[in-house]
Amino acid sequence: SGEVSLLEMVAAYAALANGGHRVTPRAVLRIEDQEGRVIMPQAPPDAPLVVDPRHAYLLTDILSDESARIPAFGPNGALKLSRPAAVKTGTTDDYHDSWTIGYTPGLVTGVWVGNCDNRPMLGITGAKGAALIWHDFMERALVSRPAQEFVRPPGLMEVEVCPVSGARRTDSCPPGRRELFLVENAPRDECTVHRRLRICKVS
Repeated sequence: SGEVSLLEMVAAYAALANGGHRVTPRAVLRIEDQEGRVIMPQAPPDAPLVVDPRHAYLLTDILSDESARIPAFGPNGALKLSRPAAVKTGTTDDYHDSWTIGYTPGLVTGVWVGNCDNRPMLGITGAKGAALIWHDFMERALVSRPAQEFVRPPGLMEVEVCPVSGARRTDSCPPGRRELFLVENAPRDECTVHRRLRICKVS
């Protein structure tokens, strides 16, 4: 792997939040002189499509699944907001870096925690360091905005699959789960792992 800056990582996650459209971060949006005359107007940013919107939504769906996070982070942890949010933590070797990057449909935020001289920290993971700051900042920054759901693009479908084989669930399978697929990649075949067979009770 290679080094990457926090700004680069947040910009990458912003493409997922924007439905696959990349927006280059800008430090200066608009310039006025002391008389209020506009020297540089605020222009709409270029937003080229860099990721299939369906792929972006699938990643968002995974990163916003609170029930999937519970085994690792417990219920009501720092990654859970009072609104839908997709989020990922990260911890580098020897605890040099504690990362958390996440987004709602309207705001993307990245947090880094570490020592400025790159010394390792004492067991500070992404969940124990950056995630706490990310959570409190997001709640405060969004307090006056209504909660928004992530909008599912066309071209996706839900299929109930067998939890063992991943194929379409049948009545012979254990309780299944519903998963999202690209329409062209959705499983077509039924599960062959679980089948009803006639057996001879004597032999």
